[in-house]
Amino acid sequence: MRVQGAGAREEIAAALDRLNQFPDIDVILLGRGGGSSEDLAAFNEEIVAHAIFASKIPVISAVGHEIDVTLADLIADFRAATPSEAAERATPDRLDG
Repeated sequence: MRVQGAGAREEIAAALDRLNQFPDIDVILLGRGGGSSEDLAAFNEEIVAHAIFASKIPVISAVGHEIDVTLADLIADFRAATPSEAAERATPDRLDG
């Protein structure tokens, strides 16, 4: 799946829609590493925002790094500062339970 450039916004939205077809998924991590505003532009697109909003599965957005903020981050159920933090938040600690 492309996360930047031509066609990325459609592929991201389609992937979110597909993941919602699986009843056993607990959370969706939507992320990519940092980059320029142009590199992250797909995560500021309306089609992606609608797909996140429509998701029945909670979405953790982890787009870019701490200083990067996209529409995806603002619409998601949780915004992680980095993709690594998203993985930590989505994975329970076995010692806690």
